Amino acid sequence: MTDRRNMILGLVVGVSGFAALSQAAVADAAVSETEAQGAIDGFLDALFSGDVAKVDQVLSREFQILRSDGKSYDKASYLGALPKHKVRPTTSKLKVTGHQGIIVVSYIIKTEQTINGKPVEAVSPRLSVFHKEGDRWLIVAHANFAHIG
Repeated sequence: MTDRRNMILGLVVGVSGFAALSQAAVADAAVSETEAQGAIDGFLDALFSGDVAKVDQVLSREFQILRSDGKSYDKASYLGALPKHKVRPTTSKLKVTGHQGIIVVSYIIKTEQTINGKPVEAVSPRLSVFHKEGDRWLIVAHANFAHIG
């Protein structure tokens, strides 16, 4: 009886340990480039729309942006100074890292836009940080390295 109980106990502990390791592996799984591109596209689609309400929906509460001219904006001030796009921007050369609901992605963007009435360099690097809230990726931080003016 003791041997049988020990065997069952060992099996339960082993299965529980395997389940915990499997869950940890899922939590630590790398974020795919496709998932990162989807997060970026949600942000860019909202920006391209020019609709403040749509942009508001993809920005996290703690959102900040830093532009190449040294100006930074929090969520409220950014929503009051959105860039104007002539065409929908495209991205390339994504480098993606992520862990437990956070994506950090650097990329090259090609765009035709103006910021505060000044033209923006057409092709430039960007860095964006997203976190998952429910089933949506919200942008937390964004660095725009494009020359303005």
